[in-house]
Amino acid sequence: MTPPAPTPGRQRYVERSRDAMRAAILQAVEDLVRDRGWEATRMADVAVRAGVSRQTLYQLYGSREALAQAYVLRETEQFLESVLDAVRGRADDPFAAIEAGLDAFLTGAADNVMVKAILQGPTGNELLPLVTTQALPVIQVAEELLTGVIGELWPQFLADDARLFAGSVVRLAISHVTTPTSSPETSVKDISRLLIPFVSYALGPGGG
Repeated sequence: MTPPAPTPGRQRYVERSRDAMRAAILQAVEDLVRDRGWEATRMADVAVRAGVSRQTLYQLYGSREALAQAYVLRETEQFLESVLDAVRGRADDPFAAIEAGLDAFLTGAADNVMVKAILQGPTGNELLPLVTTQALPVIQVAEELLTGVIGELWPQFLADDARLFAGSVVRLAISHVTTPTSSPETSVKDISRLLIPFVSYALGPGGG
């Protein structure tokens, strides 16, 4: 006999419960990474800290590598909110907005738990590839968020130009964070010099 299909109310309850468990798990990862680093964090540690069973943890994420990816993406989204707020705060001046966003990204990275874990971790850090050689999911999330803000604040940007700009600035910013060659202040000025001519072009006559 086929069991009855779950009601919409039941489905929403299950989804909310899973979302709450995912949030608790990723917060547990952040706490453990802050305390001991990712390399010393076991799946069993995460389950205990989050208050879920190991079975539930594996059902939701499948593997330690998948959990690391989810953690990095969650931290990326949260970190970028402060960057986007800085951009929105200078919406009246697109060129100043570029500098404000870059400054928030590069200086804020120095205090970010995930970034510290990546840059100060041991040789062979398992998180590093997720923002370098395997960074496509992170880049896509950041690019999507920045493209949306550009369209929101400066609708004269063509969609293709907004996406090209967003993808380029994200890759440049990540590179300057993971392999810095100068101070954040100098990097902000250098990247801005590179990008401002393109923004002038994309905004069109009288733009900005």
